[in-house]
Amino acid sequence: MENILLKNKSINKVNFFSIIFGAVLFIVFIAVAMYNSYSQYKSDIAVLEKEYINSQKKFIKDETLRILNFIEYKDRTNKNTPLEELQSEIVDIIENMRNELDGTGYVFIYTFEGINIADPILKENAGKNLIDFTDPNGKKVIYELIEVSKEPKGGYVNYVWNKPTTNTLEEKVSYAISYKPWKWMIGSGVYLKNVEEVIKEKKQEYSQKIAHYLVQIFSMGILAFIIGILLYEHLMSKIRGDIKNINDGAKELRKIDISRLYFKEFQYVAYYMNLMQENLHDLNKNLEKKVHSRTKDLEKSEQYARELVKQQDKFVKDAIHEINTPLSIIITNIDLFKLKHEENRYLSKIEAGSKIIHNIYNDLEYMIKKDRIEYPKTFIDISSFIESRLDFFYEVATGNKLFFESEIEKDLSIEFNETLLQRICDNTLSNAIKYSFTGTVITIKLLKQENGIMLQISNSGKTIRDLEKLFDRFYRENQSRGGFGIGLNIIKEICDKNGVELNVNSKDDHTTFEYRFGSIDKERL
Repeated sequence: MENILLKNKSINKVNFFSIIFGAVLFIVFIAVAMYNSYSQYKSDIAVLEKEYINSQKKFIKDETLRILNFIEYKDRTNKNTPLEELQSEIVDIIENMRNELDGTGYVFIYTFEGINIADPILKENAGKNLIDFTDPNGKKVIYELIEVSKEPKGGYVNYVWNKPTTNTLEEKVSYAISYKPWKWMIGSGVYLKNVEEVIKEKKQEYSQKIAHYLVQIFSMGILAFIIGILLYEHLMSKIRGDIKNINDGAKELRKIDISRLYFKEFQYVAYYMNLMQENLHDLNKNLEKKVHSRTKDLEKSEQYARELVKQQDKFVKDAIHEINTPLSIIITNIDLFKLKHEENRYLSKIEAGSKIIHNIYNDLEYMIKKDRIEYPKTFIDISSFIESRLDFFYEVATGNKLFFESEIEKDLSIEFNETLLQRICDNTLSNAIKYSFTGTVITIKLLKQENGIMLQISNSGKTIRDLEKLFDRFYRENQSRGGFGIGLNIIKEICDKNGVELNVNSKDDHTTFEYRFGSIDKERL
């Protein structure tokens, strides 16, 4: 993204994108502020609405309980007064307790059978049984109020009722509780439209506050943005001026006037540029002489390096040749000893070590000869070849307490070079033995498939951490295991040059090397 936006970078382009970025940042800031304010507004209004409704419900409950306490008090203190006379007196008092302005704040009383005893608004209902009265939604209002009043703490009922001040049907919520000694249901209610009107007023007040707050944020943001742009432009003009002075001095190859630079950092740059010009001037005076002297030194160094490489190459060749003779003698005498005598575990360990050294010798020999000789291909019975290599490494595996388990299809042939094939097989088997857990099995499979012949060698050992580096020369996963780190590099090089498909899979402490060779029909042999 940076390369796309600032290709052929310049201060002006950086300036332009900085202003754009600042504008976008400002817009995002305002958007976030507005969103947060709106979210807070919605949350506060919901809380306000809930609290106001709860306060109204508490109000009608308190009013109803106050009347209940009044009835209980009158009943308790007027035991000598006839019951009907006492009840009539209480009803008269209750029917005069209402808000004449909005028709609320009155208390109604019904018997448990649904007979209206007290209703300050609809006096014509006095004495009527309204147990089956339903509102426009089909709710049996009086019945539900009576039932909920019988609960220990009473309860609320929502329904639709005629509002006396407007003579319209409106939603209402009432609280009812019973005075069981007289089998009375006592209730009081509030119209929800009144609550909605109060909430609406509160919303308007809150909206005005939020709008005022957002205007303040927007105004302050605009002011801060303008001040930031002006300050930014001032600094950018100073930067452009400093850069121009430095650039002009560099083009004209003259000393830069540091006193004309505004920023200390550019003063440092100018100082070192002036110093560099002085050094370049001095250097140019004797550059030709230094170049001639250095050229001679380089020629001597190059000649010495070539001679050193030549001597090292000769040393490696001679060392490999000298190793081969005693190594061959050791392996040959071990074989002769085993023919005349029974197995000897000490001799077996010597044989295993000798074969490991022999494999390293073959790798080094291949590394020296690979670029100087040809490796012609012949027809190879790969089935017999793999079995012979397993026999060769048998003592090495046994000495490491490992076991071979093979599935080798007979009479499979490929067209390949035997030396190269041995390097692939020996290095793979050697690595499998080296990195296997003690007491585990190394599995070898040689099978013919549709796309050729598959050789698969699997072992149980630590999962390979970095498969991408596995075939790099001198790379070793475990430094404590020894070796030179060239065996797998040799394998990869041979496979790439000879069209062998190589796949490595390592997970859950199980590693598999898989090779795919082109097959040869027996009729061709």
